[in-house]
Amino acid sequence: MLQPILQLSEIEKAFPGVKALDKASLNVYPGKVMALLGENGAGKSTLMKVLTGIYSKDSGELRYQDQDVSFKGPRDSQQAGISIIHQELNLIPELTIAENIFLGREKTNAFGRILWSQMYAEADRLLARLNVKHSAKTPLGELSLGEQQMVEIAKALSFESKVIIMDEPTDALTDTETESLFSVINELREQGCGIVYISHRLKEIFEICDDITVLRDGKFIGQRTVAETDEDTLIEMMVGRKLDEQYPRIDAVHGKTSLEVKNLSGPGVNDVSFSLDQGEILGISGLMGAGRTELMKIIYGALKRQSGEVILNGKTINPDSPQEGLANGIAYISEDRKGDGLVLGLSVKENMSICALEQLSKGMQIQHSEEVVAVEDFIKLFNIKTPTRDQIIGNLSGGNQQKVAIAKG
Repeated sequence: MLQPILQLSEIEKAFPGVKALDKASLNVYPGKVMALLGENGAGKSTLMKVLTGIYSKDSGELRYQDQDVSFKGPRDSQQAGISIIHQELNLIPELTIAENIFLGREKTNAFGRILWSQMYAEADRLLARLNVKHSAKTPLGELSLGEQQMVEIAKALSFESKVIIMDEPTDALTDTETESLFSVINELREQGCGIVYISHRLKEIFEICDDITVLRDGKFIGQRTVAETDEDTLIEMMVGRKLDEQYPRIDAVHGKTSLEVKNLSGPGVNDVSFSLDQGEILGISGLMGAGRTELMKIIYGALKRQSGEVILNGKTINPDSPQEGLANGIAYISEDRKGDGLVLGLSVKENMSICALEQLSKGMQIQHSEEVVAVEDFIKLFNIKTPTRDQIIGNLSGGNQQKVAIAKG
């Protein structure tokens, strides 16, 4: 019987007001991909932070290569052979791709001088392995979000780790980039690496994973092989009940035209037109770099409109800033919540109310009682798992951070 290379057994972790992990367990096997599933706030990211030493466990057992271990931090776990590819990128846009990959562990000679040619060559090999069509000398800021995610993956591969944790790795990737990632995962599997794959995309789980572990409310629900389960069973394990329809069809009653965009042009956008009715959800699709984000930012006022019209409820508007966009009743929820959507050092309350301070103020004074009522209402409405409204938002799970970003809008 195959023995785990990594075992987390009955891990417990509590924060003020909330028990994040309640006897959570996970086994990772060499040469296999273990899916780690659960709803937002189930404890997946917290468990990985305990593993890599970002958080200390309150109780439980952590064994790696058949030895009890306790890591002091991510660098400690990386040196032991455990790497994590975070959902939120930890890269520096002003540095080159190679500098980001080897940051803090640059290749040097005996005199401490950086061996640039060797470092760039190694980075180029990693990029080619992931089918990234950029030179390692390219500044990271010139890459799309999806390409930056591939650099984060290349960084993890550079450690030649025995266990690699991938937290929502395909969120920002195109189909082609996802295929390249899956090829690398198969290659790592053949090399005997153990992989933890965290994703909400169940189709990917059945395509790339061997085994599945499910958490719910910080508790271990079960471990199964992919071969012995199906999508309905996984959903029931994650939510604790059967769901008849994942996406029930609701026939909306269309009202009058709410938003009309005519021949809109600006950075990355050329001659775009569409209309949106009241009660309607309009999908805007396209590959990375196709102009989806730029289009929304022009309408919102975050990017400058060069030509064309934006008509809101029959009135032409020309927002020149996000403040003007908000004043017109247009909210923008960014795909990059860390860079554009939230201030990670502020609290849940401060992030949620930051765009509504004018409405929550009288004169120069914020009406804090009204602010608290509004924030508490949205915490309940969106089922945001936070011990208090004053919790620093950077301490929440990625899914709960996204809920706050939506509530803010």
